[in-house]
Amino acid sequence: MQQLEKIVNYYLTTDTNYALMITGEWGVGKTYYFKNILRNQIKDTPTFEDNSKKYKPLLVSLFGLKSIEEIQTEIFLSLYPILKNKTVKLGASIGKSLIKGIMHLKNLGEYYDYVSDVEVDKGDWVKFSELVICFDDLERLSENLNIEEFIGYVNSLVENENVKVLIIANENKIERHNYFALKEKVVGNSIEFIPDISKSLDSLIDIKFGGFKHYKEFLFENKNLILETYTKDSNNLRILSFALAYFQRVFSEVGNQISSYEILKDKKEEILLSLLKFSLTISIEYREGRITYKKKDELYVGEFDRSSFSLDNVQFGNANKEKKEEDKNYREKFIEKYYPDKSFTFFTSVFNFITGGSVFQFEELITELKKLYHIQENIIPTHYEVFNRLGYQQVFSLTDKEYKELTRQMLKYSDSGLYDITNYLTVFYFSARFSNPLNFNLDKLEERIIAGMKKGKSNYKFQHSLDFYLSVDANSEHKERLLRIRKVALEINNEIDLVSKQVDSNRLEDSCYKNFQEFYEEVLKHDSQYSHVPILKNFNANKFYQFFLKSNGDTKWQIVRFWSSRYRDYPYSELKQEINFLETLKNKLIKKLNGLPKSGVINFIFNEHVRTLQISIDRLNRTI
Repeated sequence: MQQLEKIVNYYLTTDTNYALMITGEWGVGKTYYFKNILRNQIKDTPTFEDNSKKYKPLLVSLFGLKSIEEIQTEIFLSLYPILKNKTVKLGASIGKSLIKGIMHLKNLGEYYDYVSDVEVDKGDWVKFSELVICFDDLERLSENLNIEEFIGYVNSLVENENVKVLIIANENKIERHNYFALKEKVVGNSIEFIPDISKSLDSLIDIKFGGFKHYKEFLFENKNLILETYTKDSNNLRILSFALAYFQRVFSEVGNQISSYEILKDKKEEILLSLLKFSLTISIEYREGRITYKKKDELYVGEFDRSSFSLDNVQFGNANKEKKEEDKNYREKFIEKYYPDKSFTFFTSVFNFITGGSVFQFEELITELKKLYHIQENIIPTHYEVFNRLGYQQVFSLTDKEYKELTRQMLKYSDSGLYDITNYLTVFYFSARFSNPLNFNLDKLEERIIAGMKKGKSNYKFQHSLDFYLSVDANSEHKERLLRIRKVALEINNEIDLVSKQVDSNRLEDSCYKNFQEFYEEVLKHDSQYSHVPILKNFNANKFYQFFLKSNGDTKWQIVRFWSSRYRDYPYSELKQEINFLETLKNKLIKKLNGLPKSGVINFIFNEHVRTLQISIDRLNRTI
């Protein structure tokens, strides 16, 4: 910004009768630049009329001001700290010009305490020609104040009082009628503010974090990472300040407590760099309105989205056909923009903190880090130590010999099925990348990895959204092999799901008959996982019918209420799988009802039960 400083210096040191405008987008640092750079320059510059005096810079925000009198009040308030020195007074000319603004104020003493009685030059009087008034936020001026009035007031200052006036604005946001025609009457030069991001960052770190030695050193050491990440999609200095302020808390917590975790403390720098980049990217997206605390699902795909070794890393080469921009989802665009090396890790603890969902929870971060590094019972299993060393960043510290040896070890562990089901596509990637230096037969490698994955089936847990997590990029060199490995992984995951659901269904059915109240509460509670899981499709309808017959009146009525609560107006479509159970139960009740007395409490309960079941069936049939 040296050119801007030269333009301002020329403006201050020459005879002018016009204002100077600095325009630029919101958040690029215009006001920050004035406060921290230009204001000091102005203070050090002798006035054009009297070289023995220095200019006095005033910053006046026009945000919401409704009249010229309110502007005059703000000018006087900006002068007030100077005037508290009893040896300094306003020259009569400036005093008269601001009198309406001064009269708006109370408790500042009498007007004549600050304004000279006679218009005679004296060294201790403040005159208009000594002022540089910077009007900020022109685009935020109240609609109650005509732009013509403001331009006219500025014109009177520069034409009649020889005041130096700077105007800071985002002209793209000014929609006032005839603004540009009026502007030409008073603005002699309009300068586009193009920030020097590197110098702005230096200044921001020095001023905002100068009192925090270790944090300041860390930011300067990683300045290139900050700039590289920040400039991907922003030049808004406010967002950068926001991001670094929030990350300071994360940095402090990690710095103070990570040494308590022996297995993680050696990874401190790696962890901090990952958290810094994540904090920057989330801050940009959050402040630009693309994500919120409640809208994280598009970015976060599940409990296992913690690893920098996810399938997002599986990029072997360029395919002939790239995915169209309009076909990419938000997560794909986010990773492509900020993590072209595919090293993305999602930290829920940091995301929630930055987006206002919660205070920063260090223990939650530790849990995430343990999952990231595959720490089990405070140790990293040997097979994951090998896996981690072949991961992003660490792999580049290996020699070719070390790389080959570790890859062979990883495949031996893979043969035994020791890795999680989410890792086998990455195992293929680690084995075949860098132009296949071990010269594997890729057909046999594919078969070998699938065999190992199947062997470890008993160790896996069902993974929600695995199909999304294991999405194969269209650019992958070995796309068809990856799709085949993915297909087997999804089949295994579905088999685990079926077994898990059957086991859980059996448990719930036993619970239903032993204590219906507990069953009722577990299935229908607000955040129940069973609200969309068709658990009743595996229930024995005849056994449930017998249970209903043997239950007392209170339990019978509670069962009727259960259907009403489970199948509200718009039930989940997944629950349609329960229709056969409901139909069978309804038909048994109708048959029984024909042999019951035509009136009484029991008759009412049975009739209501049949009616409620039919309503539930109808609602399920309407779902798509």
